[in-house]
Amino acid sequence: MNLFPLIDLHEDLLLHLNYRQWYGDHYQTSFEMLERNDARIVVATAFPVPQSDSYFDPATNGLIQKDFAQYNAHCAANKNWRVIRTRGDVDAVLGESSQHGILLHIEGLNVVNDTDWQRLQTWYEQGWRSLGIVWNLTNPLGGGTKDVATGLTTLGEKMIAWLQEHHMIVDFAHMNERTFWDVAKIIKGPIVVSHGNARALCNNPRNYTDEQLRHVAKSGGVVGIFFARTFVTGGAPATVAHVADHVDHLKNVMGIDHVALGTDFGGIITGLVEGLESLDCMPAFWTELARRGYTDDMMEKIAYRNAARTLRAILL
Repeated sequence: MNLFPLIDLHEDLLLHLNYRQWYGDHYQTSFEMLERNDARIVVATAFPVPQSDSYFDPATNGLIQKDFAQYNAHCAANKNWRVIRTRGDVDAVLGESSQHGILLHIEGLNVVNDTDWQRLQTWYEQGWRSLGIVWNLTNPLGGGTKDVATGLTTLGEKMIAWLQEHHMIVDFAHMNERTFWDVAKIIKGPIVVSHGNARALCNNPRNYTDEQLRHVAKSGGVVGIFFARTFVTGGAPATVAHVADHVDHLKNVMGIDHVALGTDFGGIITGLVEGLESLDCMPAFWTELARRGYTDDMMEKIAYRNAARTLRAILL
């Protein structure tokens, strides 16, 4: 049993459950594991993987729709699960230990143009509340981490405005630096980096500079620490202590009120952290933080309170 209720700002839940051939017998997460570990809210992705292996295949939008339908079906069939649409839903699941919520997220909207607003509105009505405008690849909205040059596009600016009008989360994860700062200049409210670590400790473009971290804190937002080995140690063997080093750095740069969880469980395919191979291992994470002097109040902030504050500030 986990020591605290959890809000996990990023899991590739259906990717993990529907593409078992990528993961073997080991489960990083599941609906049952989320319940067992008192994960009250999980920001769960629609991450489309078309048969063509092209993330720009028009089929991706149909796959996003399919994932949304599967998440909604699970919630309809299980009375202790709901789709998180409002701040009231956040309060409801945090207020009742038997309740759990899924906040629907798209990780990289790669097939989109200026005529797709009705499609987006339909997804919104189905409960969609979070968008990472890019994954690693540059798309019509902006530049991903594999492209250092491209910033936020004109369509990307329109998308940010649409998301804010709908009180949706704009996830800064996977943006390159230029796109990050372009979006930071125009967004109102707290910034969410669903899953990201400190570049000072692991020099990878998926991680964040101290300047970026300070800006997130200034906005009142959060960064979710994540457990993919590549972004903890750069690929060298990683332990719980290495992850805690990133927590320490974010706390020191941003303040404890801006550190959250974004495990990336379900989507870690480039190497796991020893001792944090699944959601069931979370007690080891809290044990390490407690060993370093983190109080229960500080750990509760990381576990769910900071994320809850940010979700309440953004959602209707």
